Amino acid sequence: MEIAITRIDERLIHGQVAYSWTVEYQVDEIVVVDDEIVNDDMQKMLLEMAVPEGKTLKILSIEQAAVYLKGSGNKKVFLVVKTPQIILDLDNKGVNFDSINIGGMYYKEGKEQITKTVYIDNEEKQIFKELASNGISLDVRTSPRDKSFDLISKI
Repeated sequence: MEIAITRIDERLIHGQVAYSWTVEYQVDEIVVVDDEIVNDDMQKMLLEMAVPEGKTLKILSIEQAAVYLKGSGNKKVFLVVKTPQIILDLDNKGVNFDSINIGGMYYKEGKEQITKTVYIDNEEKQIFKELASNGISLDVRTSPRDKSFDLISKI
């Protein structure tokens, strides 16, 4: 299994994710990791409707994803999650990440603006610092062709 790109985006699969990122990275499958959605048939159906033709979708819990992503296979995967905590959980379960993309963490009270589409709170800052200390590059971009910068330079 090759993780071609990992993205944090609270909206999970939407137009930009479904088309720009899957085309840029030529992925075969989109993998959504979310312990709540895995048990929500309505959310699963909505996500399935957003997947581009020719791509497959897996919606997995953190535990399922840790096993699936470490497995063998020749699929090129686009991993999408809502929060950095999920990435940290997967990292702690032995899933290897060289880099993650942060592109859709939206405004909520108590969050600091990093870009127009990335807001983080103190807990998320600590998680990102832990991910960086584990050797994971933190790429901030909204779309694949945007200029990238390392989140650590802003927190």
